[in-house]
Amino acid sequence: MSLKRKIIAIVVAAFISPGLTTVFAFSPPFLPKTLISTPAEDKNDELSRKDVERFVTAIALVHQYYIKNMSNKKLLDSAISGMMANLDPHSSYLDNNDLKELKTTVSGEFVGVGIELTVSKDGLLKVISPLEDSPAARAGIQPNDYIVKIDDQLVQNMSLPEAVSRIKGKKETTVKLTVLRKSANKPLIFSIQREPIHLVSVKSKTLEPGYGYVRITFFQGPVENQLRDAIDKLKKESQGPLKGLVLDLRNNPGGLLDVSAQVADSFLDASKMHRYNDLIVYTKGRVPGADIQIKATPGDLIPHTPMVVLINGGSASASEIVAGALQDYKRAIIMGTPSFGKGSVQTVLPIGKEDAIKLTTALYYTPAGREIQAKGIIPNVAVPEFSITPPKSQLSLDEADFQNHLPNDGAASTKANPTTAEEEKNLLQIQLQLAKTDYQLYQALMMLQGLQVVKH
Repeated sequence: MSLKRKIIAIVVAAFISPGLTTVFAFSPPFLPKTLISTPAEDKNDELSRKDVERFVTAIALVHQYYIKNMSNKKLLDSAISGMMANLDPHSSYLDNNDLKELKTTVSGEFVGVGIELTVSKDGLLKVISPLEDSPAARAGIQPNDYIVKIDDQLVQNMSLPEAVSRIKGKKETTVKLTVLRKSANKPLIFSIQREPIHLVSVKSKTLEPGYGYVRITFFQGPVENQLRDAIDKLKKESQGPLKGLVLDLRNNPGGLLDVSAQVADSFLDASKMHRYNDLIVYTKGRVPGADIQIKATPGDLIPHTPMVVLINGGSASASEIVAGALQDYKRAIIMGTPSFGKGSVQTVLPIGKEDAIKLTTALYYTPAGREIQAKGIIPNVAVPEFSITPPKSQLSLDEADFQNHLPNDGAASTKANPTTAEEEKNLLQIQLQLAKTDYQLYQALMMLQGLQVVKH
């Protein structure tokens, strides 16, 4: 189910799974002809010769009086970096090394610790989420942790690219992260070994006969094809159409805009939607050319199959596009906790042969016109993340559960079909185990099974 219009843009929070910023370069149609020209509404704010002279004077004074000798290139790079850092947490200056790292992002293999980061209002590094099965996840890094030190270096007001470069490093080397966590009464220190990060975007399994589970960890690469293969596999395991599907986007920090739109389109049938102009997502910017619309196409991978989408505070950006679209069209029930709220689009614009700026150029909106930025997606059904321990009585067996048990007073056994009874007992055990290990997923499964009862 290909989209009519593919957009090469990125909608992810600052990403350093591998210590890389997650942006993707494209050539927009709205580049200014000169550095000084501005949109019509800002004509009174054009740079004057006097403004340029102020900047040159500042550089000259640094050269003349600063205690250390500084090159013009270093000063200019720092000036651009400072300018970008003061715009918003997701805009930044990219030097030659940053651009090289950016290109490797597309390969899906990195060396790093696997953390998705953004910058908080007070200048601290905030963890959106650790990548699944990454060194950071295994070490115990959690969403909403705040990194305050990298190898004993304070990070407050450190630019994101600089923090990224400090966290990344060579294979099998170690980085020490000092973390603040709301639930901890003192800073936590993690020593994490850097490893190659191999992104596996789509994972799937059968929860119970007829009920499938698909987890998307990141929207990058051939996710649409992997999703199709996963659903085909689930159908074969169920020996027929699925009764329900859980799409897990928890701790998914985002990825490419066009990939997330493809995933949403996989479950949206434009021939039956008849509202919101068949939109999956649209963006609105300040300058001409920044506005983009992506629409759904006919067809649905699992028509008539109920869906639950799981989200949490680690679900950001492209994840919110998918959840928002499926929620607006009532194609899925959104369950979990509110998402991160990263609803801005970044564009990489070259400023030279070896450097560029990553600039926030637009905000994106759900089909119904909801703005995601700083608000997030609110679940239809709020389910907190916690573990439960079922009462022992739920796990115990009674006499009637055993095959060939003695019937009461010579009456027929209450379990006429022992095989069916065993299957039901096994399913109960599976559900109880799921409730203990992943309460949100357990609730999603219960929701789907309840919908099946209502349906029939």
